[in-house]
Amino acid sequence: MTPSSPTGQAPPRYKIAFLTFVGLLAPVYFIPEALFRLLPGEKLLVTILAVALIVPLMMYAIMPVLMRVFDGWIKR
Repeated sequence: MTPSSPTGQAPPRYKIAFLTFVGLLAPVYFIPEALFRLLPGEKLLVTILAVALIVPLMMYAIMPVLMRVFDGWIKR
């Protein structure tokens, strides 16, 4: 495995996959649960809303924070 270089080499995929897994744990657990309480019996609608909330949350909030926090590990 080669270390990350200033040329912009992508980090190893397994590290990004691990951070994605870690980042998804809480939102996938809590968001649908909260929506089910607001919309009981609306399984499809809750699923659509949960995905619509989780995807941007991961892209713009959770992953940038995880990438910054684990920057040293990702670049090894």
